[in-house]
Amino acid sequence: MKDEAAVPTAIGAWADESMRFSNVAEPMYLLGAALANQEVAAEARAAMRSIHTFGPKLHWRDLNPKAKLQSVDTIASLKLDHIVVVATPLDPKRQERARAKCIERLCWEVQDLGGSHVVLEARTESLNARDRKLIPKLRGKNALPVNLRVDWLLGSKDPMLWVADQVLGAYGDAATGDDRYLSAIKQDILIAHVRL
Repeated sequence: MKDEAAVPTAIGAWADESMRFSNVAEPMYLLGAALANQEVAAEARAAMRSIHTFGPKLHWRDLNPKAKLQSVDTIASLKLDHIVVVATPLDPKRQERARAKCIERLCWEVQDLGGSHVVLEARTESLNARDRKLIPKLRGKNALPVNLRVDWLLGSKDPMLWVADQVLGAYGDAATGDDRYLSAIKQDILIAHVRL
């Protein structure tokens, strides 16, 4: 039997981004995160690895409908909490502004749910540098929780980032009218809206 005191309770959030321009009411920028303590995250990583057998990362856009259903069913079985920040209307020329607004909102939501750490999926080095400059600016304006740690990691390095990708894919598909994937997990998702 495990010693109760040894169970990690710190809650982390692993986040990914997505954008939808076609077949939606308004173009949208999405930033989503899967939340878990380290014990639950370890279980989720194992489950996601079990359904992904090729390539560096499980990516929604690469999956066929059967694989998408398997993915959301797997995620539903994990009983994770998720946050999706939806920023609309997205101007394609101002994606980084939308991202900044979504990072700010996501971090507050993570803290409100008891989170202490956010891992954003890494992008290009120049875009990561831009994010790294954003964090202290937001803290300086009291627009970001002071005690929340923010880091970046390649999507191929942590299957918890795949979970966020899958949830965003299901949400984005639902926004286009195909809600068969989102229905399995929507009860576990907190949706936060940001007007741009």
